[in-house]
Amino acid sequence: MTGATPRANPAPRTDQWNAGSPPRRDAGSPPQGAHDPQYRPEPGGAEPLTRKDQPFEEAAFLDEARSEWGSGGETTAIGRLGYMPKEPRRRADFQKVRSRARKSSPIPKIIIGVVVLALVGGGVWWFMNRDDGSETTAGGLETNLTYDGSDEPCSLVDAAPLESLVDASDPEAVGDAEDKSRGWVQTCSMTYGEADRAAALLEVEGTVFETDAKASVNFELGTGDIGETGEAWTLVDPAPSIGDQSAAVARVVTDGTSNFHLHVQDDNAYVVVRLSVSKDAAVDQQGLTDLAVELANGYLENWREAS
Repeated sequence: MTGATPRANPAPRTDQWNAGSPPRRDAGSPPQGAHDPQYRPEPGGAEPLTRKDQPFEEAAFLDEARSEWGSGGETTAIGRLGYMPKEPRRRADFQKVRSRARKSSPIPKIIIGVVVLALVGGGVWWFMNRDDGSETTAGGLETNLTYDGSDEPCSLVDAAPLESLVDASDPEAVGDAEDKSRGWVQTCSMTYGEADRAAALLEVEGTVFETDAKASVNFELGTGDIGETGEAWTLVDPAPSIGDQSAAVARVVTDGTSNFHLHVQDDNAYVVVRLSVSKDAAVDQQGLTDLAVELANGYLENWREAS
């Protein structure tokens, strides 16, 4: 205005720009007077600033007591990424193992089969090698064997009982001896006359075993089906009395050749005597039995002396 004189010390402005405005304080510092023991917040005062109202620098380091990671939300979030907690994984693994265990395995069946075969084989071995009270050496061989193998089996045959049936003709003898898997086997075949029309045929086969028990077992095997040789053959009952045990079958005909088979087990030897005679001999079953027993006794006696 014209003529106005300016004031030397103007008073502070109390207009709307400064009136009632509190002093400015830095962000994050406590209100003025907060450290005063007598300080009390005014009722109805302004609420503290929330996380969204805080400046960016303060909000980044704000320590919240609970968040979505502290309230179990992390498990749900990780599960969405394919993670499985330990407990469900352990149950799943156990279920897989139990499922595999329920599957049928061939291993138990194989073990059972092996055990059964071992038991059967052990029973057969025991039966073949059972102790019959005789003395044996450290190698399992009996020390008191009655019969030994012979390289000249025909020298053990005494064919004198046949002379009356063959007109005292000399036989053609063929002998053989061989060590086989079951034992020492020796045979002697004697033919009286020509082979196609011989007056008599005699064959003696002897097998030597390491024990008497093995000879007994082979006798049982050799005579197991002796009674099933056919209608033309007759089982001799009772069996001839010779050796430890014996069995015989006879085939006697009126026209042709009559035959007789005698099986004998004596100690560690098993002997089979096969005798055939022509119809001209006119020998019945009892005559063939007596003749075969006499031939077998002579063979065993000579064999014992040679052993």
